[in-house]
Amino acid sequence: MKKTKKEKQPFVKTRVKRDNSIEVEIQKSPAKTLVGKIFLILVILGTVVIPVVALIYLMIQNS
Repeated sequence: MKKTKKEKQPFVKTRVKRDNSIEVEIQKSPAKTLVGKIFLILVILGTVVIPVVALIYLMIQNS
């Protein structure tokens, strides 16, 4: 059996319009890429986990 290769589509696609302006189109959802997943984890850590840990730490320090 011969395997067929999947054709990789680029993440960002650019086009030049008739008026020489450049149009940028994102092909994949950022949540499906490695960089998007890392960024999502960092946002969740920065908005939820770190403030809760800091609050618990401050409560322990004040008691």
